[in-house]
Amino acid sequence: MPPPDVTITDFRLFNQFLPVDSLLDLELIRLQTNQNSISIDFSALSFSPQTKLTYFYKMQGADKDWIRVDGPPIAFYNLLPPGDYTFMVKAQNEEGLESKNITKLTIYIPPPFYQTPWFILLVLFGLGCLAYYWHRMRIERLLQVERVRTRLARDLHDDMGSTLSSINILSNMAIKRIENDQQVTKDYMVKISDNSSRMMEAMDDIVWSINPVNDTMRKMLARMKEFAGDVLEARDINYRFETDEAVKDVTFNMDQRREIFLIFKESINNIVKYAHATEVRVVMQLKSRQFIMQVIDNGVGFDYTSDGNGSAKRGNGMRNMQKRAETVKGKLLVESALRNGTMIELRVQVA
Repeated sequence: MPPPDVTITDFRLFNQFLPVDSLLDLELIRLQTNQNSISIDFSALSFSPQTKLTYFYKMQGADKDWIRVDGPPIAFYNLLPPGDYTFMVKAQNEEGLESKNITKLTIYIPPPFYQTPWFILLVLFGLGCLAYYWHRMRIERLLQVERVRTRLARDLHDDMGSTLSSINILSNMAIKRIENDQQVTKDYMVKISDNSSRMMEAMDDIVWSINPVNDTMRKMLARMKEFAGDVLEARDINYRFETDEAVKDVTFNMDQRREIFLIFKESINNIVKYAHATEVRVVMQLKSRQFIMQVIDNGVGFDYTSDGNGSAKRGNGMRNMQKRAETVKGKLLVESALRNGTMIELRVQVA
């Protein structure tokens, strides 16, 4: 007759005994990730002392073949990798008959969190996001370079092209008049000199705006003070800058920096041309994440409501400043009245 079925008698985890009866009642023994060294004792209860039994066991998921037990009936498994396992054991008598039923114990060792599908998906998602971000940054850099090239081409065409054309026309006219009318020729030469100066100044502004060294607000403030000093001191106009410390840490991109400086420059030029002022104040503040620049003079002022654009005397300059403010998504305010001075205020949201 076949030998009796094999019974699990002990279950040890790192040489610590676990209650066998409780484990045998479970359909699945779920261990922790680091609980991967186990030993299982087993025995077939035979009441015939003459019967000699041989045991065979196999850990499905770890062993390929059945393992014959030649010593004590115990199976050792050290450092099992995460996975699903089924421990099977059977007995065989001298006649070659095996136990009617194979005794089984189902064990599960979960993988560490970094080997779980959700973690791998999360890592892949993160790598995908990084790759997408890197791609977007690369595209943005290329677009930024293209924008710089486009703006340079436009500025050179608008500023340099028109000025060079004027110089060329004036030069030809001066050559024709040089023998017959020296006074007119002299006037042409003065205009050529003025146009050349404006062209050099415009070129200097372009080079300054694209130079990354000038990315900080401190650099822009220094250039504003330098320009104001050169223009206002030559006209004996007193000026002062009132700048909050917080403003010095504000950062603008290249286009914003250029447009803000040109608005400031146009404001100073208008004061020199039209205001007949003796004092100028430049106030810069940071309030509620808004950069506020005010250029205030004590000059003769003008009637800002004299036409729809407030540009009775300063037409092109005022319209250019409004367009530049719109370019940086800012707001330009003008307060002026005859004999009461003028205030130009620019507000730009800071990121």
